[in-house]
Amino acid sequence: MFGSEMLEIIIGLVFIYWLLSLLCSGINEMISSFISMRAKDLEKAIRNLLDDPKGIGLAKDFFNHSLIKTLKKGERNPSYIPSHAFALTLMDMIAPASLSSYPKKIEEIREIVNKIQNDKLKQTLLVLTGEAGSEMSKLRENIEKWFNDAMDRVSGWYKRKVQIIIAILALVVSVILNADTFMITKYLINDKPMRAAIVEVAQEAVKQPIPSDQKLPGSEEKTGVAPSSTPETSLEKIRYVQKELQKLPLPLGWYKAPKEFEDWVIKLLGILFTAIAVSLGVPFWFDVLDKILKIRQAQSGNKPESASHES
Repeated sequence: MFGSEMLEIIIGLVFIYWLLSLLCSGINEMISSFISMRAKDLEKAIRNLLDDPKGIGLAKDFFNHSLIKTLKKGERNPSYIPSHAFALTLMDMIAPASLSSYPKKIEEIREIVNKIQNDKLKQTLLVLTGEAGSEMSKLRENIEKWFNDAMDRVSGWYKRKVQIIIAILALVVSVILNADTFMITKYLINDKPMRAAIVEVAQEAVKQPIPSDQKLPGSEEKTGVAPSSTPETSLEKIRYVQKELQKLPLPLGWYKAPKEFEDWVIKLLGILFTAIAVSLGVPFWFDVLDKILKIRQAQSGNKPESASHES
């Protein structure tokens, strides 16, 4: 079993990693919103589905459809599209509801699909209509599933991009704040009052909700569903981290730069270690922090309190 001092040192380090991860997450969300990264990935996926890589044919018509226009923010394409909206829009593009001869049977849909000039899209829709049998509702469900499967792949693209951005931000933030793991550990070992103060701040932090949006079930890191943050909540996260860091009696910053080459090497290694740790992400470090705090509470004989939030 870890000694109480060792647990406090670990809590201090993990809490700082969590705060810096949260800071990087907020900055990343602001960048993603500013450059419309989700919307661009979604548009790329729609173009691929409709076999219109340049976005000048079917994809252009799709985003100009009234059902999709309602999801736009100004002139920007939507960052999420519900699967039923995609299916209804595509079915209306195939057989417009405005036509007097609007098809009511799936056999008529097949005839229209057979006339599509886009061979890739035609083959896909023929498979989907064939599997639907004679049920129009089944065809819509098939198109929705086709879209959702594509969104799973898009989510993979987006997640990889985010991981790269977070890793870069983690390094930048660690350098700017001089968040050297070795230096921080040294302070925590040698300064008991500082260590106790940081543990107290960490205990209070996990009990309080942090700024975040309501997340839809299964919406984490998915591009085809409602985004989990807005520029406003991202800014709130950054302000929250700033406020929490100000509570810490820890001298983060470049108050004194190393003089010797060997000291610089150790400093850079400590910052790199921090950046790697921070890049593991907010959920990882929050879970670790919550578990360690519960272990400490159990050792001290107090009843563990469950954390009230996750990010």
